[in-house]
Amino acid sequence: MPITTLDLDSAPNDASTRRSLTSLSSAVVKSRRIVVVTGAGISSSCGIPDFRSSDGLYNLVKQQYPDVVIKGRDLFDASLFRDQTSTAVFYTFISGLKAAIDKAEPSPTHHFLNTLNKRGKLLRSYTQNIDGLEERSGLNGTGSPSPTSTTVETDMSKTEKPKISKDTKNIQLHGDIHQVRCTTCSAMFPFSEEHMEVFQKGTTTECPECKQRCDERVARSARALRVGSLRPAIVLYDEAHPLGDDIATIQTTDLGKRPDLLIIMGTSLKVHGCKKLVKDFAKAIRQNSPSSSTASPKVIFVNKTAPAAEWSTIIDVHV
Repeated sequence: MPITTLDLDSAPNDASTRRSLTSLSSAVVKSRRIVVVTGAGISSSCGIPDFRSSDGLYNLVKQQYPDVVIKGRDLFDASLFRDQTSTAVFYTFISGLKAAIDKAEPSPTHHFLNTLNKRGKLLRSYTQNIDGLEERSGLNGTGSPSPTSTTVETDMSKTEKPKISKDTKNIQLHGDIHQVRCTTCSAMFPFSEEHMEVFQKGTTTECPECKQRCDERVARSARALRVGSLRPAIVLYDEAHPLGDDIATIQTTDLGKRPDLLIIMGTSLKVHGCKKLVKDFAKAIRQNSPSSSTASPKVIFVNKTAPAAEWSTIIDVHV
């Protein structure tokens, strides 16, 4: 069946659209194990500037590096670390993005996710966003401390080696901008004001964990160890997620829990990993649905732009 498109602007004057929207609301109310996949669109109304507008973050970075030619997308590509200049641009860009995110407030969509969870309907939220606004709305996420873990109390405020708890409700597929991690030992630290000041200048700082281990060895007249540097704990294109194994395990577990509704919001579904995740959950939901419920929408797509043709047999409704 072709995708049904609902125009919210026409709802006040179109009885058919209102009936269809009521059907969507009913599907949410009746579902018990909802999977939600979200992208940047759900945060666009939160005060986070985009990358391409005249006052966007990319143009602000260009003012600091007027002679550097780099595309906006390349600021999220792992290859940028091969060049000292592009690395500096990246650090400055991220400091600006972090400052904007810190001022942002969760949108109604973020609060909707938390409401689903409070009512026991949310199986899991998977997000491509790095802003952590889901957690600020009250949803336990991968950036939240595990309820069963303790923080290692040191002068460096280091957190434990990250691990995703099975009780985590929001999975950040592309990492967390509120953390920094070591390029060598993968130690994680909260993104502090000190890190912000260093990144704004296009530079970074040594990993205190690596430095401490190295200094201790040198004090014993042992060979010095490599000391890593700290970088934002976000996942770039062509880069493996440090928590990839945990995420894969949770996804496999969720697929086996018989999810009954998939809601996709604010993403164009162009990133390969996210596309596969959506297709896997859509397939599982179809297989788990009783034949008597075929009329009820199972895969709902909420986005300004329509889905590509490849989704015509997967998505039921586009709002």
